[in-house]
Amino acid sequence: MTRLVLPLILCATSAAADIVPLDGTWTVRSVEAGMAEECPPMFRPMADAMAANIGHRNVFEVDWPDTFDPNLASGLNPDGQPVEWVQTDDTTWVASLSGPGKEAVIGTMQVLSETEIGNRVDMDVQKMMEEEGGMIDAEGCLLQITFVMEHKG
Repeated sequence: MTRLVLPLILCATSAAADIVPLDGTWTVRSVEAGMAEECPPMFRPMADAMAANIGHRNVFEVDWPDTFDPNLASGLNPDGQPVEWVQTDDTTWVASLSGPGKEAVIGTMQVLSETEIGNRVDMDVQKMMEEEGGMIDAEGCLLQITFVMEHKG
C-alpha cells in the first residue's frame, strides 16, 4: 500500500487488559491512509478525503464506564449508532462498519493506554461498490486508514 500521511504502529501491552481510558476531551492525531496498488488512480482522492475527514472530527467528550466500551469512541462511529464490536484479545476490538453480509468496511480498535486508543479502518472497495449497487471493477482495491485517539484532559 502507498502511504499518504504519517506512519502509525499499534502495539499491545500485556497489562492493557485492565486499562480504562480517562474521561474527558479526546482528539484525533496521526492519520494515515494507504491504498493497494490494485486500486484505480481515481480512488486516490477518495482515500485522501477520508483521511482528511477523520482529522476534521477531531474533538469529542467521553465519559467511559468502568470498562472500555468501543461504541463510545466516536472516532470510528461519528454518528453514535451502536456497532457490534467483538473483543479479539485483551486490548483489541473488531467490527463490521458496513452492511450485513458484505463486511466491506472493518474497524479495529486497540486500547494502547489510558490516554491513547489506536484505530484502523480497512475498506474493500469492490464490496463497498456492491453494497451501493455500483458496477465498477475494483477487485483487490483495498483502502486502509489508521489514526490514534488521544486524551487531552
